[in-house]
Amino acid sequence: MTINTSAKKCASTCWYVSVSLGLLLSIVLIAAAGWSFLWGGLLGVVAFLVLGFVLPQVICTGDRASRPLTATSTPSSLVAGDPPAPMPDASVAAPREAETPAVQPAPEAHPIASEAARPVAQDTIVTAPEDLEKPATLDAPRAGGADDLKRIKGVGPKLETMLHDMGFYHFDQIANWTEAEIDWVDRNLAGFKGRASRDQWVRQAVTLARGDAN
Repeated sequence: MTINTSAKKCASTCWYVSVSLGLLLSIVLIAAAGWSFLWGGLLGVVAFLVLGFVLPQVICTGDRASRPLTATSTPSSLVAGDPPAPMPDASVAAPREAETPAVQPAPEAHPIASEAARPVAQDTIVTAPEDLEKPATLDAPRAGGADDLKRIKGVGPKLETMLHDMGFYHFDQIANWTEAEIDWVDRNLAGFKGRASRDQWVRQAVTLARGDAN
């Protein structure tokens, strides 16, 4: 504590001296040397700052280094003639080590979750819901060639080509579409969505498949 107090007093004194010297330099430059107030004051401030940082480092550091260190150790509480402190009783049992909790078995996975986690076998075919609604198709027309699907009102050359590309070549194929299959066709007629149900293709195909004029 003594060294810290002395160092603070020394630093404060150095700053006071720096202020005085900076102010004196400004007065001399302005009054005697004829400097302007701005430049004289600026040089005085610079001198004050430089001296304020240099003087404490030079003066106060040397003063602190030359002083003997104050003993900081706490005096022993033992007085001559006092009996030594009693040794701890060896009979006191050491604290028991924390018991390791028993490892609990991992809970069994739910049967449904276990089935879902199993990989799908390579020979298992996963069918999308939309494929269940898709009507039966053919890779090519039957012997004798495809029916003239343009006889269905609302089916032109472009729609006939589109139906062929989808695998529909004959009236009886269209006549057997269910409601869900009609919805599938309506959704997949690019640029003509909804035409199958709107123009009643199934009803017309039933008549044409029987050989009746539409």
